[in-house]
Order: sequence, then structure tokens, then C-alpha cells
Amino acid sequence: MRTSNMNSWIALLLGVGGTGGLRADDLTLAGQSRLTGTVRSINEAGVVELSSALSPDSVFLKADAVAMVNFRAPEVVPNPPGTLIELSNGDLLPAAIEGLDERNLVALTADAGRLVIPRTALKSIQLGVRQRQIIYTGPRNLEEWSRHGDGVRGWTFANKSLVASGPGRVSKQFEAPSQFTFKFTLKWQGSPSFQVYFADPLTPNVDPVDRYYLQFNGAGLEVKRESSQGQHFQTVIIPSVTPEKYPTNEVDVEIRVDRKTSRLDLFLNGEAEGAGVDPVAKPPAGNGVTFVSSAPAGATQEIRGIEVSEFDNTRVRHRSEDRGNPAIDSLISRDDDRWSGHLTRIQGGAEGTVFSFKSDFHEEPLELSEADVSTIFFAKPDQEAAPVPPGPFVLRLRGEGLLHVSSCTLAGEDVSAQHPLLGMLKINRTGISALERPGAKPAAKSAE
Repeated sequence: MRTSNMNSWIALLLGVGGTGGLRADDLTLAGQSRLTGTVRSINEAGVVELSSALSPDSVFLKADAVAMVNFRAPEVVPNPPGTLIELSNGDLLPAAIEGLDERNLVALTADAGRLVIPRTALKSIQLGVRQRQIIYTGPRNLEEWSRHGDGVRGWTFANKSLVASGPGRVSKQFEAPSQFTFKFTLKWQGSPSFQVYFADPLTPNVDPVDRYYLQFNGAGLEVKRESSQGQHFQTVIIPSVTPEKYPTNEVDVEIRVDRKTSRLDLFLNGEAEGAGVDPVAKPPAGNGVTFVSSAPAGATQEIRGIEVSEFDNTRVRHRSEDRGNPAIDSLISRDDDRWSGHLTRIQGGAEGTVFSFKSDFHEEPLELSEADVSTIFFAKPDQEAAPVPPGPFVLRLRGEGLLHVSSCTLAGEDVSAQHPLLGMLKINRTGISALERPGAKPAAKSAE
């Protein structure tokens, strides 16, 4: 490989990284710069080989220079299996279940083949997992955003982002269900100064109104409830975060809203940062979103990666609830019936997969069809093994999967990864949405 012009080629790639082809891989470097192209290989040392039409030679990036690789999605993305297996270390594996006995679970995956998983490595199984419906992704242009019909104030559209250089306000109405997930990425110069309203009725000239909002400024971040009656503002979630936690001046936000149970959950950069219950008896019924920039003139703030999708809280609620005695298995049905005892086997039957569960309250084992089962918790071993330290790589699989692996190499269409519980895996790259290196440190900021 020629190296004399490497720096100039990387500079060129960085300069046009946001304009790569629609089906290119997207790399985030440790300093939050971005490259696009095709990842040709990843060797045992973690060196990434990137091919781009803008460079005559492949660009080789050392392991600690790359924080994340987002692999291009295949032209046809199959529906994920309806089962999500949770391992004892918290990893998640989308798969279909072939069978289970006293020692092992046999799972069939679309991209890693047939896996035999020791029963001691299982934490839970979630069934009936269906693909969530995406209601909106964007922004796509400025014209689709307005404020009470009088257009957009203070915002422009650039690089697939809403951009404000000072104060600005912009809104959009959605057909959001009673349970929905709201995602977006905030980016700022200096100090953040955002207000993001959601479940907003977008009613003009009415103050106060019923809605939620997220506020992020130099003092920190919080999620609040605005009410038209009673106490005007009430805090719902206060995570212990300030802008200093995000040295790259950027944060991914995810808010899960369950208006059926009046619960809100907040995630920042994929990590849970708090949950709260709406203090008002009746949740807001609005479906609008309003982004407000309160930054001073000349201070640029951006919002991108906006997504609104449906959210089924049943699975999350079952996973997070008190499972009872951890020394025995537990089963929750689709109808919220709960049993404790022992899952003796899973096997195919004349009418589909059958779960045999020996309950403490029944003489004969319960025979349940897959359609009747929501969640299974497995008994913890009498002597738990020492916790396995997380590997330096995280593989995000299509269909909500996530695996921490100690090594990861890519050659052609195959990714080879060493997992502490599953052993050596060979996964087709089309089944992997992203490869992350959580330990990658952002580049230090230059003094202003």
C-alpha cells in the first residue's frame, strides 16, 4: 500500500464523508469525524480497510481510530424472527427456537446458522417480538416542517439536519399511537440550549397547554410535564448529566412514551438515564413535535436523525418486572398469567412449537403453544460463574440483537467473532447493522 499521499486522501474523504453513496458503509472516527465507503476487511488487530471511489488505494485505519462502523443495509431486509434470546451477560440474540432440553437450547439464526446455547447461559426468552412500525424518519426537507401554518422560523435544512444559527422554532404533526418512541440527535456549539416538545397539540395562541418537553442547557437535561390545569410545570425525569459529559457536543436521545401507563423512559447514547410517571392523571393527547433553539444569534445548533415509531410496552414491562424467586424458572403468558416452576422442554408439535412447563401449582406439566407465551425467565445457577468482562467490540444485529465480543474480523461477506458464552461465531455481514468500539476515546478539543 502506498502511504505518501495517505493524509491527503483521508482529508479528502473526511471533507466529503457526508456525501457518499446511499449504500455506502459509514464510519465514525474516535474524534467524531466521518468517512464513507466500503469496509473491505477488519484484521485480527482491528485495522479497518476502507475502499472509496475517491481514493485509488484502500485506506487502512488503525483499530483505536474507529469508534463505530454502520454497515449499509441490504437491498432486501427480511423480517426478524419473532423471538429474542437474552443471555446471562445481557446480550440479545434474535432467533427462532428449534428445541430445548435440560442442558441446551438450540436456536436457528438467519445469519449465524444453528447455535447450541448452554441452558446456564440463558437469562430470558421473549416471544411474539414483532417489527415495530416506523411512523417517520427525517428530516427530509424544510418544507415538511412548519409552525401553526406560518412557516419555519430560524431554521434551515442542510446535510439532512435542521440547523439554527440562533433562536428558532419548528414543528410537525404526526399520527403517533398511544405508545411511541421518539428519537433524535442534538448537536451544538458552545453550550446547548434546546427545548423539544412532544405529545404537543400544536394549538396556536394557547398558553398553557398539555404536553411533555425535554430541556437541555448548560445546567443539564430534564424531561418535564406542562399542564393546562393545576401546577403548570412538573419534572418527570432528571438524569445526572450535563453538557460536559458529551465532549463532542453531540448526544443521541431516545424517549419511550407509554400513554397507557403514563410512563416515560429516557435513553442517551443508547444508555438508560431515567424513567418517570406522568404526575397528571390524564396524559396529553397531542401528536405534534416542536423543536426550539434558544441559543444566542450566531451559535449553531443542529437536530438530525429524527424518528417516530410505535412502541409496544408489554415486552419491556414483562422483562423489567419482579420475576419472583430467581432460583426457579418463571413463565408469563400473553394474557399476563404467571407461573413459577421448571421449563422442562421446548419441542415441535403437530400444530407448532410446544412449551412444557411444570408449575408448582399443577400436577401435570402445562403444555403451551408458542402463541400463548410472552416471556420466560430461566433460573440462575446455584453457583454463578464470575462475571465475564465485556469485550472491546459490540455487534449490533438487525432485529434488536446485540453481542459483546472479544475479537472481530471481517473477510468478504463473513464476520468472525469470539463470544464469551457462544464461542466462535461466523455471521454474514448483512445481518450486522453496526460494529462499535465503546472504548474508543474522542479526540481532544483544541483550545479556542
